[in-house]
Amino acid sequence: MSNAELDALSKATYTVDQIAPGLLARLDSACVWQLQRRNGYYYELQPPEAAIPPEEDAVSIEAAIVLRNTFAKESPAVRALFDALVELLTGGGQKH
Repeated sequence: MSNAELDALSKATYTVDQIAPGLLARLDSACVWQLQRRNGYYYELQPPEAAIPPEEDAVSIEAAIVLRNTFAKESPAVRALFDALVELLTGGGQKH
């Protein structure tokens, strides 16, 4: 993803309905982490469970799938991000 896409996604997490606030916090953190990494600041990205409480698991997975499907045609890079996020949330991927 480009820096502009990461920045836009990060900003969007503050303007959308907070149906899955932990997921949105995770998305914002991941975008900021990637932007900072590109600028030479390295630190460990926390796993999704650091931002998403267990009671938000189901709604976070559903929201991530909806977001992935929404962006599937518009941006392959954004779709790839949500593919990876859904895999993490459902236990199919590595922690990061």
